[in-house]
Amino acid sequence: MAENKKDKSTELEEIEKIYREKQKENHSEKKNNVFSVGTSEADEVVPAGRRNKKDDGKKKVKPSNRNPQPDKDSPEQKLIQKINIGVCGGIFAVLVVCLLVLPRPTVSESEKRPLAKFPQFSWGDYWSGKYTEDISNFFNDTVPMRDDLKQFGASFRSLFGFSLDGVTLSGDINKLESNTNQTEVTTQSTKPIVIVTPPPATSDESAPAPESSVNTDNSSSSETSSPTPEETKPVGSFMTPTDPDAQVLYNEGNQIVYNSLGTLYAGVLYNGNRDNAKDYAAAVNSLATQLPHMNIYSMTALTQNTFFTPVELNTGTYSEQADATFLKNLLDSNIKVVDTLSVLAPHIEEDIFFLRDCHWQQLGAYYVAEELAKLAGVPFAPLDSYRKEERDCLGSVYTNTSYEGLMYEGETFTYYVPSNEYYVDYYNADMEHQFEYPLMPETDYRESAFYSLFMVADSYVKHIETDVDNDRVLVVIKDDYPSAMIPCLTSSFEEIYVVDVRYCNFNIVNFCIEKGATDVFVGMTTESALSDVGTYLPYIMSI
Repeated sequence: MAENKKDKSTELEEIEKIYREKQKENHSEKKNNVFSVGTSEADEVVPAGRRNKKDDGKKKVKPSNRNPQPDKDSPEQKLIQKINIGVCGGIFAVLVVCLLVLPRPTVSESEKRPLAKFPQFSWGDYWSGKYTEDISNFFNDTVPMRDDLKQFGASFRSLFGFSLDGVTLSGDINKLESNTNQTEVTTQSTKPIVIVTPPPATSDESAPAPESSVNTDNSSSSETSSPTPEETKPVGSFMTPTDPDAQVLYNEGNQIVYNSLGTLYAGVLYNGNRDNAKDYAAAVNSLATQLPHMNIYSMTALTQNTFFTPVELNTGTYSEQADATFLKNLLDSNIKVVDTLSVLAPHIEEDIFFLRDCHWQQLGAYYVAEELAKLAGVPFAPLDSYRKEERDCLGSVYTNTSYEGLMYEGETFTYYVPSNEYYVDYYNADMEHQFEYPLMPETDYRESAFYSLFMVADSYVKHIETDVDNDRVLVVIKDDYPSAMIPCLTSSFEEIYVVDVRYCNFNIVNFCIEKGATDVFVGMTTESALSDVGTYLPYIMSI
């Protein structure tokens, strides 16, 4: 009996052993088929009906996490958070202090314009919201180190190329080809231009009649058809460029990029304010009255806008040339006017302007400087006596807007270095000597700020002593535009003083007398003469 019980016990143990082995096989197969990815034996899920007491006693292990998250409540994480908040707060505090303490610029060297001024309070402006809007515009427009920050931003963005049809382009790209068969851009305009004085867009009975020195075609208007090749032969009249199909590609403020007759242009739309004309003219006339023994010259220069920009794109009340004529007729007869239209018209097929910059090439400035020398009766060096240099450059519109479509549309900047000897001293706006330096420091050349090659910066007053021996002393009162003319005059005057109206803290009339000036040249663009820049002239005459 005992033996029978033993046999049965042995038999039960064997059956139980077989059952456990069978269970292990099932478990192994189930793990391989279902839990083969990212699991372990501890992850086995056992149905509740099959769970036994032994399993209940096991310590359940959660699935492993391949990217464990740190405990947010740990002392280390709290310290990191405090450091992060402190650093960000410190940076923000430094920026706020800099914005409040650092001096705010009054003029943008890169954009060549005066910046916004803090508005004067009036209840009318306050209730209309204009006062607070003007305050906001003042702080936005006069950020400390504004030009340096814009230049840094443009340089930084250029590292990443630009997007075109979903493709990012970078590197040295001279020409972009597409299915549109765009005409290759060169430094010379492919558009024929004829010269005809345009009438003002609206009549003004108070405006002086244009002088007859330039032929006038009163039939010219914005509806004028594109000039034909036959019309381009005569150069005695000026026809405003017209292109009804001109395509605007980008517009920011008065900066514009457009395609006209297959050529890519970038420039500045004209926006002169004729209401300021009498202020400019009265100041120049007063200068002649107070300096009766000196030759007084005036130039309200015409820009690329007059010669390239189609009339359909300009929205101003008057054209640049119409306003230049208006200003000319307000001047006294003893003022000698340098007429840039009559000077530049015969050279329109030459590279006298940039296609994508608001300035003129130095060749255009050379021809106008030659006209000034003729009016003054002084010698003038021929062009072949200069050392000709060529550099790559990016236009001012790209520098001011960072428009990606212009990033690789560079041009050739051609400048001319005088062959005669001269020395230049630089002074600050208070006429305190700063240093002696070249007139055209080629080692400082930057392709995005190439116009600064002429005389370093507008903020310095320059005194140039040349090897010319004729006792003629020229004082140039200007904005940035005539800077390219100055090197061309070193063969004409014994001494030249260059004063920018925006950076002058002394009385300019007394200055001309003290320096023994024989000639005084007031030169700026037409728009500058009719803007806040023009109002600086009467200011520096009354300091």
